[in-house]
Amino acid sequence: MTTALVPISGVLSGCIGCMIFVESIAKAQPGSMNLMTFATFSFIALEGLISTSRFFTEKRKIPFRGYLPTVMMFFFVNVINNQALNFHIPVPLHIIFRSGSLLASLLLTKLIQNKQYSMRKYLSVFAITIGIIVCTLATSNLEKGKSAFSAEEAEKHYKEWIIGVVMLTVALLASAYLAICQERMYRTYGKHSREAMFYVHSLSLPFFAFMWSDIKKSMDIFSASPNLNLLGVSTGVPSLWAELLASCLLQWVCIRFVYRLNAEVESLTVTLVVTLRKFLSLLISIVWFQNPFTLTHWVGAFFVFAGTLAFADIWGTKQKAKKVE
Repeated sequence: MTTALVPISGVLSGCIGCMIFVESIAKAQPGSMNLMTFATFSFIALEGLISTSRFFTEKRKIPFRGYLPTVMMFFFVNVINNQALNFHIPVPLHIIFRSGSLLASLLLTKLIQNKQYSMRKYLSVFAITIGIIVCTLATSNLEKGKSAFSAEEAEKHYKEWIIGVVMLTVALLASAYLAICQERMYRTYGKHSREAMFYVHSLSLPFFAFMWSDIKKSMDIFSASPNLNLLGVSTGVPSLWAELLASCLLQWVCIRFVYRLNAEVESLTVTLVVTLRKFLSLLISIVWFQNPFTLTHWVGAFFVFAGTLAFADIWGTKQKAKKVE
């Protein structure tokens, strides 16, 4: 277990730290999500170019054609997920929605691969579905009840929020299909996760050309932000650029340690760590950034997290059933 402490600590600190900076940037400059996605992809691609590809001197194990479906889905999922924050989606709801990946995964693997699942897993996914619906309806009521807008502004705000929810739903299904694409790729060419991490990010970069004007606009805004002060001393670095760099670095730490955790511990432990990370991110978002989270939201969150843990069978119902037999 001691060997797992390092990757577990890395996942928790990297992923939660990244989420804090992402939310901070989203609140300060809501329209900058394309720049944030581009910066993260560029950072991870640059690191991979140096340490994994060694400036393309390392021979690829997976051909470019093998990467194509995964690259396209990976780019789409990340852009849509981040863009949803531009449509008044609060980070707590964003976290809850992304916790519903098991629901989307079960639906698509059932439809596409015709996989069979136990009744426990269907009930777990049903609980997750209920939780997401409850949280979405609770947030919908909060959005409708906002008094800071005129009637016309409130209607426009609510319609944009609905678009954000649709985007999250599409991203949820797309992320499940992405997992299927990755599974097929690894099954065909072997599991080369470090290489895949580099090429999936780097091959996605040309797609950002289609949103370059928006990225450039955000870059100008970031450059005009107040300088970062450390211990009362100005660093001369615009604060939003400093936050973006921190989020990229922590995202890289998060991804690296998730890969390492998958290699060193069983899948059950990975599920527990990821669930704990999401729960802690949720708490920080509510307390630190003062996002509204009602009792109804907590009920929905309970269904989502309990369903996730039940899906992973953390209570060992399979083993108990075998012992009874």
